[in-house]
Amino acid sequence: MRLEFWPDYGSGPLWSDEGKALALESLGISPVLAERVRLWNSQYEEGRIPVDGPGDVEWLAEGVGLLHLLRAALGDGVEVVVTEPWWGEAPTLR
Repeated sequence: MRLEFWPDYGSGPLWSDEGKALALESLGISPVLAERVRLWNSQYEEGRIPVDGPGDVEWLAEGVGLLHLLRAALGDGVEVVVTEPWWGEAPTLR
């Protein structure tokens, strides 16, 4: 399974190849991690992403940490990709 990591208003930050937000609990991760990810995603706003400025460095750093935790929790059977450079790695092309 391949998922994209992308925060958004309300939904996310994990999306299927079909562009549908996935319920974190459906992925078998711990409720504690799911709540941390949900809380972080709920703080999303466009100004936090460094498109037209520096973005929110602390929020982005927390997102990078959560991305790593999600990958570890999901295991080898799930690939979590990013499509923007601010997550600390080269973007994966779709």
